[in-house]
Amino acid sequence: MYRALKNKWGPAICSWVPLDLWHRLLHVELLLPYYHLISDQEPEHVSGLCEGKVRSVQRFKADLEFFLKHYTPVSLHDVISYVDGISQLPKRSFLLTFDDGFREIYDVIAPILHAWGVPAVFFLTTSVLDNRELIYTQKISLLVRACLRCDSPSKVHEVLQLLTQAGVNGLDLPSRLRSVTYRQRHVLDEVAALLECDFVAYAASKQPYLTSGQVKELMVKGFAIGAHSVDHPFYSELNLEEQLWQTLESVSWLSSRFQFECQAFAFPFNDTDVSLEFFQRAFANGHIKVSFGTGGMYRHIFPKNLMRYTMEDGDRDAAEIVAREFFMTCMRRAQWARP
Repeated sequence: MYRALKNKWGPAICSWVPLDLWHRLLHVELLLPYYHLISDQEPEHVSGLCEGKVRSVQRFKADLEFFLKHYTPVSLHDVISYVDGISQLPKRSFLLTFDDGFREIYDVIAPILHAWGVPAVFFLTTSVLDNRELIYTQKISLLVRACLRCDSPSKVHEVLQLLTQAGVNGLDLPSRLRSVTYRQRHVLDEVAALLECDFVAYAASKQPYLTSGQVKELMVKGFAIGAHSVDHPFYSELNLEEQLWQTLESVSWLSSRFQFECQAFAFPFNDTDVSLEFFQRAFANGHIKVSFGTGGMYRHIFPKNLMRYTMEDGDRDAAEIVAREFFMTCMRRAQWARP
């Protein structure tokens, strides 16, 4: 019942509520939607994870029309000035953000945004820039696709045995692969060897991520660049020192690589179980000015950690997705208000 209310009835009903009323009720003025890639076809390094999540070009343009009709676009610089208390944002504003650094940013997203005059921030996972390697979740996607194509029962059995020995369980082979954690990622290379899946060759031939040259061009066009960790771990799996290294190393690496001061960081996956001490230490030297989680629209305990929400929700339109987030914010506040 709760899931149906959250995923189906709630957003549909709440989309009928005027935006003016939502904003007066919740006092939310800055919207922070995020995407990963925009494409009319799901690349193999994504489609094995969760089908139907990639936003189409047509749907993305419809999203932009919605946001531009109801909100004012702002830049990362505007948001940093706002969180620093230097200036105010326009009433009802939005900042688009894109995670991981997929090549569609350069091929598809940036040309559309540039033509429409909409700023954005692209958060890059530093270890995969220039297609030097694959994020472990992209490896999982490729292996899921490879397993679905595999017609050798003996190989499938070997893979299952290998995953069992590594402590990776699940109902079937695809679900087992999708449950491999960051700490267990080494097993993916062993599975790839069994299935003759060449990650290096795939990265070299398909070029799934941005190159340094493309990033420089994006910066020249006025787009902002932020850090998204070194190799995209779940922060809840890391200790404090590992969290700080992933964050500060990625920020430092980008600053050095592109000769600018990287001031923004977005957590890979989410910022669940990240302590207040992390934020105090990460922001202590003044290099990072703002960070971004993925918790929806609520206000974080650390005021410079801003919450975003995903726009990757199948064919649901932007009005329904935004309504869903307003609805979920109401639900959270109602839960917090209980004695």
